[in-house]
Amino acid sequence: MKYNKKFQEIIKKLEKIDDEDCRNIKKEIEVLSDIYEKKEKRLNKIIALSDKQQMAIVELHEELDIYKNHLEEKVFQEIKKRKEQENLLFEQTRLAMIAEMVDAVAHQWVQPLNIISLNTELLSIEAKNNNGISPQRVETFKEISTYQINHLLETLTNFRGFFRPIKELQTFSLSNALNSVLNLVNDELVRYSIKIDVDDKNDFKIVGNENEFKHIILNFISNSKYAFLKNEIKSRHIQINILKDKKSLEYIDNAGGIDESILEYIFDMHTSTKGSEGSGIGLYMSQQIAKKHNGMLSVSNYGNGAKFIFTYRGEV
Repeated sequence: MKYNKKFQEIIKKLEKIDDEDCRNIKKEIEVLSDIYEKKEKRLNKIIALSDKQQMAIVELHEELDIYKNHLEEKVFQEIKKRKEQENLLFEQTRLAMIAEMVDAVAHQWVQPLNIISLNTELLSIEAKNNNGISPQRVETFKEISTYQINHLLETLTNFRGFFRPIKELQTFSLSNALNSVLNLVNDELVRYSIKIDVDDKNDFKIVGNENEFKHIILNFISNSKYAFLKNEIKSRHIQINILKDKKSLEYIDNAGGIDESILEYIFDMHTSTKGSEGSGIGLYMSQQIAKKHNGMLSVSNYGNGAKFIFTYRGEV
C-alpha cells in the first residue's frame, strides 16, 4: 500500500510538468500502479485466506489434543478394567484349584486315617482278649501310626506351601517343583489310574516364584485328567522330561489331543479345552506365569495326545 501512495505522489508531480516525455512516464507509472494494486489485492486475499487456514489448523490441533487426552484416559481406564477382570479371573481359578486340591488332600488323608483307626481297633481287641499287650506289639503300633501321621503332616505341609505367596524371586530346581506337585496329587493319580513317568536326569534351575510355577504343572495334570475321563481313555499315561540342553520341560499325555480348530488359540483367554465346561483361563494363566519366569509355553498334538513345552529363555 505504501508503494502505491508513492506512485500517486509521483503521478501528481508529473501532471504539473507539461512535457511529452513526462506524460509518457506518467502513463507508464499509472500502468505499474494498476498492476501493483491488483497484485496487492490478490496478495491480501491470499494472506487473509492463509490466516483463516492457520486459525482452522490451530483450532483443529486443539480439538485433537482434547480428543487425544480423552482417548488416552479412556484407554487407561479400559486397561485398568481389563487388569481387574484378569485378576478376578485369576483369583477365581486359583480358588477353584484350591478346592480341587482340598478334595485331593482329603482323599489322600482317608487311607492313613483308616489305617490308624484300624490299628487302634485291633490294639483294643488284642488288649481285651489277651489281658494285656506285649511291648513288641506296642512298638509295631507306634511305628505304623508314626509313619501314617508323618504322611498326613507331609501332605498338609505341601498343601500349605503350595498356595503360600512368595514375594521375593528365588532360584529353584524344575525337578523339585515337579516332584512337589506329584507328591501332592499322588493319590489323585492313583485314584484315576494315571501313570506318570519322569525323566529329570538333566535337571536345571530357573529364577522366579516356585509356587507360581507349580500351577503350570498342576494345570497340565488337571487338564489331562479331565481329557482322560471325557475321552474314556483306558490306559492313561503322562511323560514329563526335563532337558537342560534345550532349557525346557516337556509334558506329554495320551489323552486324545486338542481340537485343531482351537490349537492356535489355546493360550488365549476364554479358549478352553473343556468346551462350555471350562472358563478358558487355566492355560492363559499358565502362559502368563511362564512369561513372568522368562519363558514361553508352546503346544502341539503329539501321537494320541498333546505335548506342552515350557522353554526357559534365561541363563541356566
